[in-house]
Amino acid sequence: MNDVDVLSKISLFSLLKKRDLRRISKHSRHHSFNKGDMIIREGERDGRVFVIISGEVEVIINLGEKNERVLEVFRSNNYFGEMAVLDDYIRTASVVAREDTEVLSLDQWNIREEIKKYPSIAIELLQTLSRRLRTAQKEIY
Repeated sequence: MNDVDVLSKISLFSLLKKRDLRRISKHSRHHSFNKGDMIIREGERDGRVFVIISGEVEVIINLGEKNERVLEVFRSNNYFGEMAVLDDYIRTASVVAREDTEVLSLDQWNIREEIKKYPSIAIELLQTLSRRLRTAQKEIY
């Protein structure tokens, strides 16, 4: 499966035209992680969005601390890392491979320019962020 096909299966990119997916895929890189490998470290700066091709990851806050908590588990055809790209801020959680995992990273993806072209991206991101916030709130209350 080529990168354009991978991206087209992801909700964030599903409404984009093939030519735009090809353009975006030019900024992508494949990465393989073994079970237990750290993909994202909480508190670091990193301007990449990740798309899971295969495998499974868990999103963890306060990794290695007494109050460590798993927020989410993501599998194939999902994405993560979009928050730091949107607000250009540090990573708010760590992401660790739960099993051998292959991802596609979008490096230096100008998400704001894509939102101008495709407002549907903004709607998808808002829905995703809302779902993730609800999940986090359930853990707190």
